[in-house]
Amino acid sequence: MKSNFWHDTGIGNTIMAGLSGLDLDQDTRCLIEEYGVSNFIIFTRNAEAGPARLASLCNSITELCMYIGIQPLIAIDQEGGPVRRLTPPLFPDMPSAADVTSSADPQELVKKLACITADMLHNAGLNMNLAPVLDLCMEAADNVLRGRCFSSDPEVVARLGSTYIRELQAGAILATAKHFPGIGSVKVDPHLARPVVKSTWQEILDGLIPFQRAVKAGVAAVMTSHVVYTAIDPERPATFSRIIATDMLRHELGFQGLLLSDDLEMKGITSHVGPGEAAVTAFLAGHDICLICNNQDYVVQALSAMRDAVKTGKIPKERLCSSIDRRARTIERIRSKVDDFDS
Repeated sequence: MKSNFWHDTGIGNTIMAGLSGLDLDQDTRCLIEEYGVSNFIIFTRNAEAGPARLASLCNSITELCMYIGIQPLIAIDQEGGPVRRLTPPLFPDMPSAADVTSSADPQELVKKLACITADMLHNAGLNMNLAPVLDLCMEAADNVLRGRCFSSDPEVVARLGSTYIRELQAGAILATAKHFPGIGSVKVDPHLARPVVKSTWQEILDGLIPFQRAVKAGVAAVMTSHVVYTAIDPERPATFSRIIATDMLRHELGFQGLLLSDDLEMKGITSHVGPGEAAVTAFLAGHDICLICNNQDYVVQALSAMRDAVKTGKIPKERLCSSIDRRARTIERIRSKVDDFDS
């Protein structure tokens, strides 16, 4: 394909987009061919025709991305329980994190969950799961995290989460620890508004333990959320906070993998700023990939804002290159495992 600004700079690698249906539609083709978008997220709307049709969609995405010279990331939220995009009877039933913890042998069940998930996603052509949830079961366990977190005990969450990460990634699927630095205390769903958490430093430190263990376990990616932590950064949500995304996660915890934002179409963002400003601000805070899960017009707006920020020097080219390099290294990590998994 002919060279253009988007392909030359790799800006399309900084957004993860949703797509509308069961097949690779023309608008999504344009995102790939024109803008170089190479990260996609799958939802139930893309999988409701079953495994074979989903595999066809993912293979079409992969083939087109590879044609323009980029290995795609194709992700999904397949936690199990209440948050799973692939559901029975077309796909295997998946226990929730709460089911795992209440079982007779949580360690064995979480291994089984990770292995089944890796097998299912790999066969469908995906290579990233936006799981596990490493938040502690606190106030949020009654609303946004109902059934999604393992325990209120950080050591239990750390142990089960790390096991899940190792088993999932051994099955050639990249794991994503979320939602850094922990949303167990939120009382408002970030889909609906921007939560403010007034946790003490000790409560924040307790919530970091599972993420520290995930980094040691080699987790490929981490996701933040649109939550303000007054004890850390009272002015900005984690999505926009360099203190959280760079100082805490990169420098203090030593995380070298991919950092993802949560969906920028949530009200925790859109009630404050538009998609372009949100993407640039999140990227400057330290994120590598920003999610825009539904509206592809917003994807184009975000990419245009990123382009302008690179051209004016607001985003240094070195900063853009560091994220693109991180993405390439992350994908490289699973190539040998894919070969082992398929052999």
